[in-house]
Amino acid sequence: MKSFLLKLLFFLFLFAVLGLFREHIFLNLNNIIYYKYYKSTSVPIPFGFGWLTRFSFTTLYYLKYPLTLVFVLLFYYLNFLFLKKFNVYPFYIKLLSWSYIVLFLISVSAMLYAYYFQQKLDDDEYLLSRGLMGTAQSPLIAFVLFALYLWDKNKLHYHEKRNSGL
Repeated sequence: MKSFLLKLLFFLFLFAVLGLFREHIFLNLNNIIYYKYYKSTSVPIPFGFGWLTRFSFTTLYYLKYPLTLVFVLLFYYLNFLFLKKFNVYPFYIKLLSWSYIVLFLISVSAMLYAYYFQQKLDDDEYLLSRGLMGTAQSPLIAFVLFALYLWDKNKLHYHEKRNSGL
């Protein structure tokens, strides 16, 4: 039980660090984009981000898309490791992979629809896509699958214990 809790705390820590790192990157990138667009900012640009001011507004704006993809992949990998280290049934790991594929496909489809049919990327389709990618950049899916796995495992254990007297 102690190793289970330590492993769980370790992964919670990793998820928190990755989430805070992602937040730090995007907050500062958005601040620089704001600075490029309005030519001023009330928030200072932190050390290590100044070199980004050499790029145009458009370049910085579109940089957010590959960065989002990188963080989705990092979160997927961490979610995968989380489930793998707790020895969940392979079915749940497949569900994790399929969940990410579905989230990505719906998100891309919404963005393409907005781009080609609405001629802009700031409508409801953009909000849908952004929300789905936000879910993909979190431990939410793995936590739900882990809870289902524990419930399923407990239900199986209960069933075996109940029927062992027959």
